[in-house]
Amino acid sequence: MMAQKSVLYAAFLPFYRRILISGVPLLMLGAILFPRQAHASIPNHLYRIDIYGQKDFTRLMVRLAGPPQYTLVEIPGNRLRLVIYDTNGTLFKKFRRYSDKNIGGVVLKERGDSLIVTFQISRTAGWRDLSRPDISAITIDIGTPFKPGVPQPSLEGREKIWNGVEKLVRDFDPPLKSEIPFSPTDSQVLAHFLTENDQKNFMAGEAALYKGRLTEAEELFTHFASQQAPIRPLALYRLAETWYKLQKYSQALAAFREAEKIWPDYLRINPGITFCYGDSIARSGELASARSLLEGLVVRLADKDFAPALLVRMGDILARQGHEYEARAIYQNVAENFKDNKASQMALMRIADSKFLKLTPWNYRAVSDVYLNASRQSGDLDMREEAYFKYVLLESIHGEAGEALQQVMGFQRKFPHGVYVAVVRTIREVLVAEVYRRTDWNKDPSALVRFMDEQHEYLAECVAQPGFIAAVTRAYSEAGHPIELVQLLSDMAERPWAAPIAPELYVGIADSSELIGDTATAEKAIKMFLGKFPTNSQARLMTERLGAIYFSMDKYKQVKETLFWLLNKGEHAQRVESYYRLGRSLWALNYYPQAAKSIDLFLAAPLKCDPRLLPDAYFVAASARESQGDRKGALRVFEAALKLPGNTRTDEFIYRTGQINLQEGKILRARELFGQLVKNGKDPDWKNLAQQALASLDMK
Repeated sequence: MMAQKSVLYAAFLPFYRRILISGVPLLMLGAILFPRQAHASIPNHLYRIDIYGQKDFTRLMVRLAGPPQYTLVEIPGNRLRLVIYDTNGTLFKKFRRYSDKNIGGVVLKERGDSLIVTFQISRTAGWRDLSRPDISAITIDIGTPFKPGVPQPSLEGREKIWNGVEKLVRDFDPPLKSEIPFSPTDSQVLAHFLTENDQKNFMAGEAALYKGRLTEAEELFTHFASQQAPIRPLALYRLAETWYKLQKYSQALAAFREAEKIWPDYLRINPGITFCYGDSIARSGELASARSLLEGLVVRLADKDFAPALLVRMGDILARQGHEYEARAIYQNVAENFKDNKASQMALMRIADSKFLKLTPWNYRAVSDVYLNASRQSGDLDMREEAYFKYVLLESIHGEAGEALQQVMGFQRKFPHGVYVAVVRTIREVLVAEVYRRTDWNKDPSALVRFMDEQHEYLAECVAQPGFIAAVTRAYSEAGHPIELVQLLSDMAERPWAAPIAPELYVGIADSSELIGDTATAEKAIKMFLGKFPTNSQARLMTERLGAIYFSMDKYKQVKETLFWLLNKGEHAQRVESYYRLGRSLWALNYYPQAAKSIDLFLAAPLKCDPRLLPDAYFVAASARESQGDRKGALRVFEAALKLPGNTRTDEFIYRTGQINLQEGKILRARELFGQLVKNGKDPDWKNLAQQALASLDMK
């Protein structure tokens, strides 16, 4: 290990420069880093702690010699932390074992001149601070009655955005960007202990780390870190930095500590890695160690342009650990003292962040302007994106829906591939639904068509609105855009968020496609419907519609395969015409008994029939019986058909009836029918056949 350290230190020594710190920046940084010490107060003293268990809550009283200066904040893990400044006293270890239904494990610690009281609270409990500034005590009640309700935006319909904001603020905790320039390892250094090929691989790993290709960097540095060679400590530092950016914080901390044991001096050479190390320590809960490391780093880099930004990042660490007072003091000082540095806008944004969840539609504009100004003035792309996102987010929560929607669309055009893509999509979906719901589209159907065309990818929240598909269909129909309607509905049907209304969509696609004569699309939509929703209440009707499409294309075999189930016992067609189509197809396929049965079912409900189909139905029914040898049955059907009003095939039916009578030996009835046709018939072809039949009879 010592040999490795010596080799690395000797290699890096020519490139190491001592940092000189000017007096004025150092004094300013001292005031910012230690705001409490800069304004020290008269020391206080803790002399007693009382805990009283009440019916619905627990009261904690901290008694002191004088009125205290303190902060009380919630920290991760359902804990409260009370920081009493410029205070000392007994640490009362007996309370560490205290526990009731509301609190447990009251731990007192000294940190510098401050006294810290930390304790667990129940997940169902909230708290209230009853302390007064002129009383020498801090009184806190903890219990279920003080659990705050989930804050809600004042504007109805934005709940999903608000819930997303809460999750984003509370759970989104990416690696902090230190603002320290990335420092690649000099190739001359690597040449001391790596072959030419290994040098290329190590430098490729650093390039991948710099460009954000973290999986590639992890693989390369893991290879070098696993070797017992002089490169190992440097590889461990780079691997730890990679893991930090991959948010594998526990692994990163372990690698940092292992590397530090081998080569601690590298932390003075590479401040960027030192920052990642410090933040990893802070995330593990060792705030004192992290603060000590980072404070030293800030002081060491005080003459650098990025030092104020580093201060802001340190404030972020403190805020994340529940030390909001110290963090805000740092932000305020940076904002006031470094106005020409980008850190000033960063600090102002952090102050605005602390107010974010407390804003209302009546007071959000001032904070919104902070984000908007930062997005316009910053030269850093990441900062511009973050600032503009928060500006748009506030508008989406509290602003007018139409204007907010335009702002969201503007953000998507500026940052189409940013880190907030998924969140912004959800926001846009909510706003699109609200604009749809609040607009009277009946006055201008074309406006709804344009709106759908612009927002067709963001209708996830609209589909739950009552009558949505019907309204859209009506608008497209009135605007004369049936083809575009089919395209819209087809596009929606492919979207996961349209699953709740997918059956309605496929029905709409089939309806509109048939309307414009696009049977191929209609057939596809119906098949998709039947494949995905075989038990849907409309499945049988859609099956009948599919049979109708096949019938229109003379695909009689497919009609049989699709509709034959209608002949099963207990089945009933929802469209009586389905019996006709099935019977006609079966007759064409020579399935005469089944054809007769199907047509009989069609004729059994004449009031529901399309009268235009009746003549042919009678023809098929009679012909099917005749083909089976049932001439009497065929004769009854033709005789009934002759009584149809407005029958355009009367001449044909008279002739066929005469022929069957002739075959049955009823010569007089046959002669009567042929004579009637010759005398009164209108179709010359059938009249001619009747004349020939009469002539044949006369010759006998």
